Amino acid sequence: MSSDDRVPPRFVKTMRRPQPIQIFVCLVVLLATSTTVLAYPSRSEFAGLWGVGVLLGANILLEMLATRTRGGDAEGTLSFMVHLAAGVLFGAFWGAVLTAGATTISQVARRRPTIKVAFNVGQRTLSTVLAITTYQQLGGAIPPAALLPGQAVDATGLLFTLVAFAGGSLVYFITNGVLVSIAVGLSTGKGLLRVWRTDHLWVLGYDLAASSVALAIAWLYLRFDSGPGRVLFLLFLAPIVGAKHLYQKLNRIQLLYDELDKAHDRLELALREQLETMVRSIEARDPYTSGHSRRVAALSRVIARDLGLSSRAVEEIENAALLHDVGKIHAEFAPLLQKEGRLTQDEWEIMKTHAAKSAELVGLFSRFKGTVQAAVRSHHERWDGKGYPDGLSKNDIPLGARIIMVSDTIDAMTTDRPYRKALAFERVIAELQRYRGSQFDPTLVDITIGSVTVRRLVSDKEFLAEHTRTLKLPQVHRPRPAFRSQSSMMDAIRAGAD
Repeated sequence: MSSDDRVPPRFVKTMRRPQPIQIFVCLVVLLATSTTVLAYPSRSEFAGLWGVGVLLGANILLEMLATRTRGGDAEGTLSFMVHLAAGVLFGAFWGAVLTAGATTISQVARRRPTIKVAFNVGQRTLSTVLAITTYQQLGGAIPPAALLPGQAVDATGLLFTLVAFAGGSLVYFITNGVLVSIAVGLSTGKGLLRVWRTDHLWVLGYDLAASSVALAIAWLYLRFDSGPGRVLFLLFLAPIVGAKHLYQKLNRIQLLYDELDKAHDRLELALREQLETMVRSIEARDPYTSGHSRRVAALSRVIARDLGLSSRAVEEIENAALLHDVGKIHAEFAPLLQKEGRLTQDEWEIMKTHAAKSAELVGLFSRFKGTVQAAVRSHHERWDGKGYPDGLSKNDIPLGARIIMVSDTIDAMTTDRPYRKALAFERVIAELQRYRGSQFDPTLVDITIGSVTVRRLVSDKEFLAEHTRTLKLPQVHRPRPAFRSQSSMMDAIRAGAD
């Protein structure tokens, strides 16, 4: 929907130095005035009292029925339909005059602050002038020949008109959205892109579709511009007012899905904190493995980077490494973790179940399902297929799991255990080479041995401490919150229709 900004009371005219929002509003008004004056020489004939009166009235009515936008920082109306209709009927100049007049009357009637009145008049007028100018530059006629009574419909001409109108409409909504987003950003401190995505981007498709109503208004106006036909034209305008309620419902549904998204994020944050607590609890049971998961994560991150993986893949592997032993929180592992000396065969069989149980816990966190969960489950699989729990081999083992296997082994060999002291890094290299191609992925062994960073992580504890991190939420690599919520919203609408 076309939008208004919300200007806080502190921006009301004062004797202080002009605020950025005030300077911005002045620039918008100046641009709107300048473009309107430039459109004056090419103006069409005056539309007459009927044309101006009926469109002005419809415009004011839609302005008065404005609804709050999704982000709560602006208002939206359907008056853009009348702005565009007036533009294609009478040209950029008269369209701007009608838009400015209707916006001024409605804003003053609603007792808006002066600065807000000035901004909304300026931004809507400028949006209208630029939209209609674009429409004409793309070949659109004033008024469109395809809409004139008694004219044979030319398919090619109609197509060009529709394309030109779509281009003009897009310019209108982009201009309107950018100007309002800047104003809201200056007034509230929010970022331009954040406001744009929250208040404008999600509804852009609906607005472009609804703008086609402007052509219908223009078509009916040209056909019922005299006598009793004017009554029919007025009757047609009534459903447009009802369309406002459709936008209001869409906004309300969107807000409900936003709340669900926020609740979902809060739930996942709580679960993430629980997982981190589990990791710390597990390591607290065995002083010899304190910090083990964080060290394995740091090593895994370095190996993944040296392998040339994307930042997203590196992050997923790092998180999997942090959580690879989380299943040991189960009670049956407590005595095994605290036992001094080697495990018996029966105890070892119990310990081997921790990989699958870790994956089960990680799977409770929806953003860790898939790559992270698979890496956790398979981090004890061997290259030769003799590992557990599934006996996978070679490239059937998830890459993240293969990396964690190497990192886990390095940390185990370079830390003190009840039954032995930490091994020197040269001994670690020898062991990796010894089991290259049997226990470990050969490529990963070569990368690890040749990594200066891995060697430093093992030998320099301060450097290692600087590179250990807490669990991180995976980044959502898509526009959000608008598109995730919009997708779920439209799924719900379709489900209801079925």
